[in-house]
Order: sequence, then structure tokens, then C-alpha cells
Amino acid sequence: MSALLGRPEPPLLRVQQLGKEYRLYATPRSRLKALLTGRPTHRSHWALKGVSFELRHGQCLGVIGNNGAGKSSLLKMLAGTMHPSTGTLERQGRVTAILELGAGFHPDFTGRDNLYFGGSLIGIDAVTMRTLEAQIIAFSELGEAIDRPVKTYSSGMAVRLAFALVTAVEPDLLIIDEALAVGDQHFQKKCVERIEQFRRNGCTILFCSHSLYHVRQLCDVALWLDQGTQRAFGPTEEVLAAYETFVRSQDTLAMPTDVS
Repeated sequence: MSALLGRPEPPLLRVQQLGKEYRLYATPRSRLKALLTGRPTHRSHWALKGVSFELRHGQCLGVIGNNGAGKSSLLKMLAGTMHPSTGTLERQGRVTAILELGAGFHPDFTGRDNLYFGGSLIGIDAVTMRTLEAQIIAFSELGEAIDRPVKTYSSGMAVRLAFALVTAVEPDLLIIDEALAVGDQHFQKKCVERIEQFRRNGCTILFCSHSLYHVRQLCDVALWLDQGTQRAFGPTEEVLAAYETFVRSQDTLAMPTDVS
């Protein structure tokens, strides 16, 4: 990958044979029996298995695949909110993530209070937040709603606040899971512009989306996951072409046959 891109610096993110196993038990009694005897009584479900890739400063990776492909599991492990079952994961620098709408916000706190609460969870102290508060609120365009409880927000309002907060301080690695799928086109455009600015500044980005338009617009490499396995990783257009061919073949197979 390094030779292909002509970038000799070490990768900001290196993933090798990453996997996530869930142990499924038929009954609570089976789980207890396994704990007491040490004998396995479960069946394994691998949400992700054998994923490997590297990313360097300034790259943007688009993660694509159907529902249940393992995309969210991968991003949670990269963000550090889930531990892998197998493989190794090496990250460098500051990592921030938007994984779920409003994650890290307290529903009874106002949007303004949640800037300080949510900010503390991602390493922004109160002193720094006071200097960032006005620009975060301006970017979110929430206006007077910033002083209402977050539980009164629509999903679009919650993601505005989340995106504005998480991107207030530029990280080394930014992880975004479908954040651009919510909200109007005006706000999506603002988000894309900020992401592109981060890329120009050397920020590395992982962008998980069902929107192939945004993947094409933002990403120079793509990772296609299918039922927890890595189908392809490489230049965006090559991976998307393979994925679109696969989707068309699935659609063809799903079409009813004419028996008349």
C-alpha cells in the first residue's frame, strides 16, 4: 500500500486479521454449565473475521456493505468502544468518533450542558470548551434550541450537535458512522466541507455509509465487508464497481420469475 501511494511514512492505523466473536448459548443453563465446567457449550457467531488494512495521514476510507456486514462492529473496535476477539489494532494520535446519534449525550441536559458533558468524554476540558462553545453552536445552527433538553431534539438536531462537537477539535483519526445520512442537504454540505478540510490538513478519516455518492466524493480508498468478511480493499472506484456488480446480481436473483 505504501509503495502504491508513494507515502513512506508509517501508517496512522494498522489492522491485522481483526475479528469479533459472539458466543451464543441455547439457554442460560448452558451458559452456567460452561462457566462451571469450563467446557464450551456455545456456538460462535463471527460479526467480523480476518479484516486487514492500513491507513496513512490524509487518507479517507469508505466502509461499505449491506446491513449485517460488520461495518459498525469494525468502527466500534477502531474507536475503542469494543474489544476485538482476534487480531491486532494499532492507532496513532488523537481518535474521535461519531458512532451513534447522540451517543454520549445526557437526554435531560440541555444541548449547551451536553457540550461540556460530551466534550469531557472525548478529552475536551471545560476551559477549552468555553473557547469553543460559540463556534460549535454556530456550526450546529441549533439557535435557541441549544438551551432545550436533548430529549426534545429530533435525530437531525442530535447529529448536528454531535458532529459540531466531535469535529470542533481536529483529531488525527476521525471515525464517522452514517452521520451524513441524517439532516438536510445544507448541513450535509457543511459536514462534507469540514471533512475535506480535515483531509487537507492531514487528518485520516473512516467514513461508513450506504451513500455511495458520498463515498465517491470523500474517499480515496474503500473497504467492502460482506457477512463479516473482507471482500475487497483498494482504490474507491475499483471497490465500488465490484460492490455495485454484486448488488445488481443479488437484485437479479431476488426478482420473481414470470411463470405465465
